[in-house]
Amino acid sequence: MTGGFVICEYEKVKEEFPEFVNVTSTLRSKLIDKARKDWGMEFAGSRRVGEAAKYLGVNNFSAPGPGLDVHYGEGEFGETTIIPASFRNIANTTLVTWNQWLTATGSNIIMSGANGGNIYKDYKIGIAGLAFLDKAIRISEFKMQISDKKIPRVNIEEAFGYNKPAVIFEEGYILDEQTGFDLTAYVLSRGPQRIKLIGEMVYKVKDKMLTNTGAALV
Repeated sequence: MTGGFVICEYEKVKEEFPEFVNVTSTLRSKLIDKARKDWGMEFAGSRRVGEAAKYLGVNNFSAPGPGLDVHYGEGEFGETTIIPASFRNIANTTLVTWNQWLTATGSNIIMSGANGGNIYKDYKIGIAGLAFLDKAIRISEFKMQISDKKIPRVNIEEAFGYNKPAVIFEEGYILDEQTGFDLTAYVLSRGPQRIKLIGEMVYKVKDKMLTNTGAALV
């Protein structure tokens, strides 16, 4: 990877870019460590690793397992995929899926934190990259702002001929709870566009993740 990112086909990321595994693994570790420190809680995946080790009679498990199973009230936090409802679209409406309708051309904020531009309290999100899941790509450039940190513009026109292109960062970014996030893009044409954030999120309160699918987060 050069210049801090790579543009490639989403379906070939793991196959052709082994560095991606390191990016996501490092980002996940940083996200979990930050949640441990900030929330004063333990990651549920660590408990699951301990249970697996005991069952298998192995004591050298080094990486935490999936943290979806959180025993409520035991001081644990969990992890899941990045939920679209964490963000708002170009029309300032909470996303239900990653698909949105780009309503204006030119430079526009096409995605922002769902809580008035901020990430909701009790959630932290790790972003390793962006995937464009349509054959027609309606933007030519994007840039991000995370709190007061401004990430420079990235032109993606070379990806117009790719099948489901993705931009993978050399280093992932953490969107902390109650901090601002904006994804600004130069929109070439109005119409549908499905832009998926690649990464994961951790959550502090299990009950907040047990609401109806597609519902807004709280």
